[in-house]
Amino acid sequence: MDVIGLGGTGCEIARLFEEYPQYNVHYVDTDISGASNHSLLTSSTMEAAEQNTPNFIKLVAELKDEVVFITAGGGITSGSTLAILEQIKHLQVTVVYIKPDINFLNVMAKQRERVVHGVLQQFARAGLLKQIYLVDNAKIAEILGGLSINEYHRKINKMLVHSLHMLNFLKKSNSVMTNVSAPHEINRVSTLGIYDAAANEEKYFYDIENIREKHFYFAFNEDTLSNEKNLLNKISTQIKSAGQSEFTDVSYNITATTYEENFAYIEAYTNFIQGEKNS
Repeated sequence: MDVIGLGGTGCEIARLFEEYPQYNVHYVDTDISGASNHSLLTSSTMEAAEQNTPNFIKLVAELKDEVVFITAGGGITSGSTLAILEQIKHLQVTVVYIKPDINFLNVMAKQRERVVHGVLQQFARAGLLKQIYLVDNAKIAEILGGLSINEYHRKINKMLVHSLHMLNFLKKSNSVMTNVSAPHEINRVSTLGIYDAAANEEKYFYDIENIREKHFYFAFNEDTLSNEKNLLNKISTQIKSAGQSEFTDVSYNITATTYEENFAYIEAYTNFIQGEKNS
């Protein structure tokens, strides 16, 4: 799988995927060079950034079928997003959109963030993307709790990348039991999160509204699968409580792992554009 990081934040997050051999990582930013680096011209506005985006012939040639495209709102470089996505639209592209803490953005950055945030969701809804994951730094910070300034972005980024990787791992592993299917074609706006089974608590990386589908991915070690009684009943009860409305379809996947600890991740999908009421 190929990972593309755009801009400072996107590249910083993409770099963490290099820890795992399953990914080929590429970087797009201003004033960078090297084998996996693809340079943009420095621009003063988002409009100029889009117009100045070059044809990345070498990058496109290196990409295979599946691409994870990571970008953040707020920066001028994000203006190149649509121009780059247009060049790779023949591939299965999943966008990971990082919503920065808007309390730390100036007026112009807030406007840029709002535009990119909305346009990318429209792209997904129109079927031009396989999926978009919405990620809010503030929500991950809440989950982690008690972060110092020096470790704030480092720990948030690490948790995000580890979660994306483990979710990919569980999706591609042989399941012990599953009823998960591909999300409905119109439900391409999504987020991910962790599921605390002990507390029966869903902790999402974005405050997503109007959820239409939830996919739970449970990872159990062999000891749990062999010896814990009534495990399926427990999962069934948890699944029932997760469907908060008649419009939410809930499914699950159970995978056996060699990890000492059991864990679970969750994906939530909707066809509603997020953040419109705040625009």
